[in-house]
Amino acid sequence: MHKWVSLTLLALVAVLFCDGLRAEDTLQFPRIRQMQDLVQRATDSRYKDQKGLLGQDAFTAGFSAGYISDYYWRGFRLYDSDLLVRGDAYVNVYGFEGSAWAMWDAGRDSYRPLEADYTLRYKFEIEGALISVGYTYHDFSGSDGDLGARSQGFGRKQLEQFPDNKFPNSIHELHIMLTYFTSVLQSEGANLRYTLNYWQRLDDEGSRWESSVSLFVDSPTFTIFGDYFEITTTTIYQHRYLTNRSEFQGQISSARLVYNLDKYNLFPMFIQLEAHYYVAFDDDYVDGFYFGGSVNFRF
Repeated sequence: MHKWVSLTLLALVAVLFCDGLRAEDTLQFPRIRQMQDLVQRATDSRYKDQKGLLGQDAFTAGFSAGYISDYYWRGFRLYDSDLLVRGDAYVNVYGFEGSAWAMWDAGRDSYRPLEADYTLRYKFEIEGALISVGYTYHDFSGSDGDLGARSQGFGRKQLEQFPDNKFPNSIHELHIMLTYFTSVLQSEGANLRYTLNYWQRLDDEGSRWESSVSLFVDSPTFTIFGDYFEITTTTIYQHRYLTNRSEFQGQISSARLVYNLDKYNLFPMFIQLEAHYYVAFDDDYVDGFYFGGSVNFRF
């Protein structure tokens, strides 16, 4: 119990005082809190908001801490543990954002994170399309496991393209994201948006595309399902991304429930519950269902 409490406190401290502040969570963009800002501001037309669709105030910041039952990264199942704790923090100044994200295994002796991601990006809006361009440094050096195994979805062949046949300790990536809304946003109805993500490794060969369709409702009143509900389906294509293959890798279906206390002027916090199901298109990859929750703050 003492160790669990210590890990939780460590996660909270890390996300509060990390130098470069939240890694991308592509299934949660725009940020859920900003999405609700967007709905509130765009009652008549999404083009009337003088502050921009992303809520580009002079300064915004936030952090979160939570739990995930399993961890899939880019469609690969990286870590096998029942006690995966994650945390992140970010600072945004007129669309320029610095962020840090980390994940810990509370079941092991080391307090070092299994993975730490550091991101710098710029977000802007053009005619109803939200665009993000960023750079991310993924640090896997804290993992003491064997990454890159077939049981994690990397296929039958050994990873001969990696030095010493090992998963790289770090990955540098360029990330471009485009999100587009098909109609004026409705605060009391269902809304549809399309998202396209592109990643390009900068330290080696490998690129990846993800295409998502999301249906979301931001309810004006509190319900048992929260005041924000979202379902998303994402199809993945990769070109020699950590494997020697170029193919459609799989599909992720996701659902999110959000309980936003700030919406009712109670506290700048929202609670998110989420569930994901990954279906691989090839037997070499690993299917999986995973779920989690987080407590999020934004100022």
